[in-house]
Amino acid sequence: MMETISIDLTTIRRVIERVDVLGIMSEAFVAHSEGRSVIPPVGELMVDGPPSGEVHIKYGYIRGGRHYVVKIASGFPGNQRIGIPSGSGLMLLFDVRTGMLSAILQDEGHLTDVRTAAAGALVSKVM
Repeated sequence: MMETISIDLTTIRRVIERVDVLGIMSEAFVAHSEGRSVIPPVGELMVDGPPSGEVHIKYGYIRGGRHYVVKIASGFPGNQRIGIPSGSGLMLLFDVRTGMLSAILQDEGHLTDVRTAAAGALVSKVM
C-alpha cells in the first residue's frame, strides 16, 4: 500500500511559486465547460454559537485525471478576537482508481485564496 504524504503550509507556499496557477485554472475551466468535471453540490455545516462559524465541504475531480479531492474550509469570524485566523482548511487528495488517500494538504485555506485570485485574474483577462 502506498504511504500517504502530508504537506504543510510552508511547503505549499514554496511549491506554489513554481506552479503555473493561471494555466492550470484555465485548463480546469475548459474541462468544466466541456463537461469533464464532476462537482457535486457543496456540503455546508453551520455551527451554532457563540462563537458561530461555518464549514464548507467541496469535492470533485476531472474525468480521466488521477485524483479526486475533498476540501474542508471553515470560517469562524470570532477567531479574530482571540488572535487566530478566521478561516482555515485542508484538502485531501485521493487516488481515483483505488479511493486510497494519497496526500493531506494542510494549506490552512491558502490554496482556496490562490484559486480564487487566479479565477478572478482569468475572468478579468477574458472580459
